[in-house]
Formats: sequence, structure tokens, C-alpha cells
Amino acid sequence: MTDNAWRPDAATVIGAGAGIGRAVALEFASRGRAVIALSRNGDNLTGLQDEADRRSAVLRTVQCDVTEPDQFRKVLSSATSPIVLHTAGSALPIGPIWQCDPAVAMQSLSSMVLSSWLTAQACLEQLLARGSGIVLLASSGAASKAAPARSTYSMSKAAVDQLVRVVGAELRLVSADVGIAAFYPGMVDTGMQQQVREAAEPFRSGPFGAELSPFLHAAQAGTLVPAEVVARHLADLAARPPGELNGKIWRLREGEWLPHE
Repeated sequence: MTDNAWRPDAATVIGAGAGIGRAVALEFASRGRAVIALSRNGDNLTGLQDEADRRSAVLRTVQCDVTEPDQFRKVLSSATSPIVLHTAGSALPIGPIWQCDPAVAMQSLSSMVLSSWLTAQACLEQLLARGSGIVLLASSGAASKAAPARSTYSMSKAAVDQLVRVVGAELRLVSADVGIAAFYPGMVDTGMQQQVREAAEPFRSGPFGAELSPFLHAAQAGTLVPAEVVARHLADLAARPPGELNGKIWRLREGEWLPHE
């Protein structure tokens, strides 16, 4: 597919209630794309809709819990756009695995791993029928690092990366114009970072303090990237032909998307 042929006019954003998801939903809408914004938080969606209306942008909200597979897949059956971007997730639990709450871990695994798989399964079926499209999944450099005190998050993102590699290989066998990719946005100024700081605080003075120090001090040091900046870069990434993105993990570095090996 040539650059001229790939002109997606709509996007579905999963996890659009806050953080990167909210910012990129508004960025897509501001660029003239019709946006379907999914989140489980109704109040957040109301605020998002109000902001989109203020900008005279075309945006429709759908309340949906990505950890409820039947509900989530039913919504996706009628809410798949040429661009599908998944940002839902959680950084919890924080701490050594023997101190983690299994229920919290399962909730996080469901919101990141299971929902990413369901997004790929449900949306790619429709995109293949249409003949073009891209699924973009949020990941992290934690996928390839031994990150003490973040076992659930690291495992989840490693699973997302491998999903992209395997499904990308499947897509290359059947289509040059449908793709799946993951992206590493870096440390972004979102509610998730605040969540990490609060959960990491009890470990500050113990053996895991050094490992969690970057999260505890990033906001104060001013090193977090605004979500709106990442959103602009993500909108640019999604504008690339799906075949170029397919099967790869893309890392944002100094304002440029580079393939991560």
C-alpha cells in the first residue's frame, strides 16, 4: 500500500478515559478523524465528550470494561475503525511477587494481556475483511528487562510484544495492508505514573528502593513526557502504511519512532 492509498478517516481508542488514551483520542479527533472512545469510567468519558464537543471534533464514547471478555468483544464487533489503538492497563501491583495481591495481578493481566489478545482477534478479523487497517498496542521497555517489583507489568508487556511478533507473522502470510504493532511511549505524565509513585512509596527505604527510584523522582525531576506530546507522535505513527508497521515494536526516542530490536 502506498502512502497515498492509506488515508484512514476513523480511529477506535481503547482506554480513552485518561492518560495517553484520552490524549490520543482528542488528537485523532482534532485531526478530523471520527473517533470511537472506549473506557470503563463513565465520568471520564463524559469529560472527554465535553472536551471533544468544545473542539467541535467528531467523537463518540462507549462505556466498556476490557476485563469483561463477552462485553468487550461485543462492543468491538461494532466499534472497529481502520485504526485501533489499545492503551488500557494498570501498573499494579508493585512489590516483590510474594507480597503482591493475586486479585490485583489478575485484574491487571486481564486489562493488558487478555484485552490485547481480544482486540487483535476481534478487530483484525474485521480489518482483513475490509482490506486494510492497523492495530496498535501499548507496551513498554519493561517487556525486555528484569524489573524487580514490577513482575506483573513486565510479564504483561512481554506478552503484548510476543503477540505482535506472532500475529504480525500471521498477517504477512495473508495481507500486506493489515498490520499489528506495539509501541513504547517512554515515561509519560499520566495517572498511571502517579499510581506507581504511590504504590512504590512503602518500598523507598528497602532493598527495592533503588529499582523504583526513577518512578519516585521522575515527576519532581521534570523528566516525564506530557501525554499530549506522545499523542501527537502516536497519530503520526498511525498514519504510516500498516505494512510498514506490522509485526514490529516501535520505541519513541527524542521525538522519533524507531524499531525496537
